[in-house]
This record gives sequence, structure tokens and C-alpha cells, in this order.
Amino acid sequence: MQVYRRHVQLGRALRRCKLDPSSCVLRHVTRTSRAIVAAFDRALAPARLTGHQFNLMMTLALAGSMNVRHLADHLGMDPTTVPRAAAPLRRQRLITSTVGRDRRERLLAVTALGRRRLATALPLWEAQQKRVIAALGPAAWSDTRARLRALRAGAARSQTADARV
Repeated sequence: MQVYRRHVQLGRALRRCKLDPSSCVLRHVTRTSRAIVAAFDRALAPARLTGHQFNLMMTLALAGSMNVRHLADHLGMDPTTVPRAAAPLRRQRLITSTVGRDRRERLLAVTALGRRRLATALPLWEAQQKRVIAALGPAAWSDTRARLRALRAGAARSQTADARV
């Protein structure tokens, strides 16, 4: 009986809903993100890096040593997930983690071994990047980047508004 009641409740809610759930922003962005991540993971596999690892290490290599919070901001991650993402890279000695000015602060940096791994991965990343952009078209990629920035900004604004409620 409860299953039937929940089914009826969902049916009523769907009829009242003004938007089509199949056009959900979260659904489409998540599916796209998974497909892109999987493509870069496959491309970077010969360098023994995932797309996320490459992104984290390249961010550190380009920006220099930084603390967990700043790295999280650069990557668009929650600061609590950075140590878990960095742990396998530390175990492989591709990045280091040292104490900052404050004993609670951890500074992350790419090691010499990590730079060599990035040098191996960079042509693999570049080839995949070119394939994805070619499939979309350079002008469309430029437009897509601008739209993704606007989407992130809109999501951040809605998150701020939700926090005030």
C-alpha cells in the first residue's frame, strides 16, 4: 500500500511540476562530465595518471606550491576532498605535502618525479584535448567555456541564496 501511495504522490508532483525533469541541468552536466572524465582517463592511462590527478598536478605545477584550500578553490573542489585526491600522488612521490606557516596548514607541491610524469602525460592530454575540441569545433568550445563559467556562477549564486534562507 505504501509503494502505491508513493507512486501516486510522485505522479501528482510530476503533474504539478512546470519543468520537464528530463531537461534537468544536473542530469545533463553530470552525464557530460562523466563522459569527458572517462575519455581523459583512457587517454592518460599510459602515463599512469587519471584525468583528475593530471588536473591536480598540472594546477600545482603551473601555480606553484599552495595550501589545500587554495588548491581546492583552483580545482573547484571541496577542501575536504583534496587530501584524499592527493594521497595516491603523495604515495607515488609525485607530490609532496609539507607543513606551512601554521602546523595545521599543509602545502602541496609537485616533485621532480611528478614533473617528469607530467611531461610524459602532457602529449597524451594534448591529443585528447584536440580530439574533443575538434569534435565540438574551436568556436563552439570557446562559447562552451563561457557558458560553463556562467553556469558555475549561477550555481554559486543559488547556493549563496540558499544559505541565506
